[in-house]
Formats: sequence, C-alpha cells, structure tokens
Amino acid sequence: MSGVATIAGYGFCVFLLSLLFSFAAAPVVELPFWTVFRRCASIAAALSLWLFIRTLERRSFRSYGFAASGAGKRQFRFGVLLGLSALGLLFGTWLALGVCRVHITADSLKLWRTVVGFLPAAVLVGVLEEMVFRGFILQHLLACSKALAVIASSALYAVVHLKASALSLAVWLELGGLFLFGGVLALSFLLTHQLYLAVGLHAVLAYGARVNKLLIEFTDPSLSWLVGTSRLVNGAASWMVLLMMGGMVVWWVRASHGGGAHHEHA
Repeated sequence: MSGVATIAGYGFCVFLLSLLFSFAAAPVVELPFWTVFRRCASIAAALSLWLFIRTLERRSFRSYGFAASGAGKRQFRFGVLLGLSALGLLFGTWLALGVCRVHITADSLKLWRTVVGFLPAAVLVGVLEEMVFRGFILQHLLACSKALAVIASSALYAVVHLKASALSLAVWLELGGLFLFGGVLALSFLLTHQLYLAVGLHAVLAYGARVNKLLIEFTDPSLSWLVGTSRLVNGAASWMVLLMMGGMVVWWVRASHGGGAHHEHA
C-alpha cells in the first residue's frame, strides 16, 4: 500500500472503532455522544496503530522512532527541559505583566489528583500521539514529499485537537498554534530520526495545558488573542514562543551533532 492509502485505511479503522466503542459506552455514561466519541477515539487510535504496525506491516514500534535508546534519553531530557522553559517563559512573563494571576482552585482533591495523577498520563499521551502523528502518519507521507508530510501531519494534529465547533478568530488562532506545535514536533523527528525529543516536549506541554487552569487565571479576556488561554497555543505571543522552540530544537541538535541520531539511527 502507498503511504496515503495506508493512512486513509488507518483513519477509517480509527473512525469505525470509535463509533463501535461510542455506541457501546453511550448507554452507560452520562455524557454527550460527541464527548464519548472523542474519548473512545484515543482507544481506537491505539488499537488501530497496533493492528497496522504489528499485524499488517509486521514491524516493531521501536522501528518508528524508539530505537536509539542511548541518544533517546538525552533527547527526551532536552524535550522536557525545552517544554518547561517555554512554560516558564510564558507564565513568568504574563505574571510579571499582570496579564494573569495565581488562582489555585478551591477543590484540593481535584488539584492534587490532576497535578500528581496526570503526570504518567501526560507521558502516555506524548508517546501515543507521537507514534500516531510523527511516527505513523509523518513517516508514511515522507515517501511522497517531506513538505507534504510535515504540513499534512501537522494539519491533522491541529484539527484532531480542536475542541470548538464554530469558527471564530480564537479558533483560527488555536488551529494556527496547534499547527505550529505539530511542525516543531515534526522538525524534531526529522532532525533526530527518533521520537524521544518530541515525546518529552509533547508530554510537558500536555501536562501544562491540563494543570495550568487549576493554578492560573487570565485577568483580561480581551487580550486572549495575544496571550492565549489555558489552551496555551492560541495566542499570538504563544506562536512566537513555538517558533523559538523550533529554533532551539535546530540549535540543540546541531550542537550535539544530531543528538546521537547519526550514530544510532538504523
């Protein structure tokens, strides 16, 4: 199968399994069907990925970007550090300028359950989503064109993560930020030939997006076009930080002679 056909088949499999799981779960959960569908889609994506990689392609998951374990540890650590630095820059600047303030939720059980409990979940999200978007989708599209692979995988990543149903300026800003973030993650794979850096960066940003709404409150909604919201990527200034992150990825990989990918990429 061609790369495009493989991805189309994978997408159909995810959609079909998501529908089946949603119809099975809907009668026993008190949630809107679309919410159930979105949550089932994650399970369907993981099962479909296993089906295509292990059963149809007869490849290992490691072959998609988890082979170089020695260099991978360094890449993962840098991804985590870069993500933390980006969050520190964003929130440090906004707190200093008074754009947001510390506002810890009164629900202490929810706070600690999220702060502690979402740590392993964030890593799991990073691994699964990087395997799907920068592992399976990006790498299959590379056979067609590098530009197409980056643009298409980043666009799919943006659309899948969009939660709003109606188009507005805020929605376009969020789509743009998600697309840029997807581009940074794609760049990290293209430069290192591994997914470790992308997983570290992705996990930290996913954790920050989930936890910050319990700790931080934005004081002026009219500035959301500039500073964004708890979604983190939907402000013009956040776009600049994402571009800086891309530059840091290029600098670090070059400074570390490819992050070890040259020696350990199979």
